[in-house]
Amino acid sequence: MEDMHKLLWSCRRGTKELDILTRKFLDCHYPSAEPELKRAFEFMLNMQDSELYALLIGSQKSHDQYINKVIECIRE
Repeated sequence: MEDMHKLLWSCRRGTKELDILTRKFLDCHYPSAEPELKRAFEFMLNMQDSELYALLIGSQKSHDQYINKVIECIRE
């Protein structure tokens, strides 16, 4: 498992909305998520804010099924 402190720091984004959404997944879903979802979330944290925001609001869709599952979890 990746160091939670590093993930927590990576959840600090350029906007408060992205901070809240990424922390929601980290706090509620990441600890019990399957390895593929953890990797997808870690990949998403390396995206540019504009790309991540577009995925989360639904104006863009990923071709990766695991990224889409992470987004579904965040939107719940």
